[in-house]
Amino acid sequence: MKNKKYGMLLLGSLAIAVTLSISACGNRALNTQKDTGSAEITEEVTQKEPTQSESTYSESTGSKETSAANSSETDEVPMLKLPEGISGMKAESKPLKELRDLIIEDMEVPEEYYETTHYFYNYVDLNDDGKDEIFVMVTGPYTSGSGGSSALLLSENGGKLHVVQEFTLINEPIIVSDKLENGYHELIVPYYIENKSQYSVLKFKDGAYSNVPDGEIISSLEGVKGKAIIANDRINEVQAGIMGINLSEK
Repeated sequence: MKNKKYGMLLLGSLAIAVTLSISACGNRALNTQKDTGSAEITEEVTQKEPTQSESTYSESTGSKETSAANSSETDEVPMLKLPEGISGMKAESKPLKELRDLIIEDMEVPEEYYETTHYFYNYVDLNDDGKDEIFVMVTGPYTSGSGGSSALLLSENGGKLHVVQEFTLINEPIIVSDKLENGYHELIVPYYIENKSQYSVLKFKDGAYSNVPDGEIISSLEGVKGKAIIANDRINEVQAGIMGINLSEK
């Protein structure tokens, strides 16, 4: 994903504040399942005690192993509360050098942005072939804007990671639906437009997922079954000083 592709996505130093505002809206959208009408952090959201989902996605059900030292910090803040029928897991907390290097190369991230650029990733088998892909969301002033953040879908071939698809306007959590389209699980992501909280359903067609603006728009997650990846409560994590893995970590 080259810098010229971002265009209107990049908002310089304002993007961090905007991204956190979007995350707050996302938290409320999941917890209330209704239109919030605002993308700003409110006192109600920032002071609300985090709630652990009743259904969690554990290492025994497919998450890759992470070290206790790296996971202890993020475990301090429970993940987002998710609707009934959707289990969830937080992003992995272990830095991956190959993933970090690929992000820098593909997104052409300048070195001065390494410290303020963070990535969140999970392993997930999107086509039920027994092999995990990696979905990674990259946040910060270089890769995020008013509509969301940049993301990559990666596969591993020959012991190396390869970019399968690039995304923009991605917000967490990403719902991996039980429903398949052309052999791939549908992805459902929060999508904010005209101050409305809604969701875009990304379907796999002609070798790729649809872009967020081109997805099927739904107003709620009612009736959706699946699991959520990158289900971190990022508002409360930031307040606790947990920002994710930055590109300075190797």
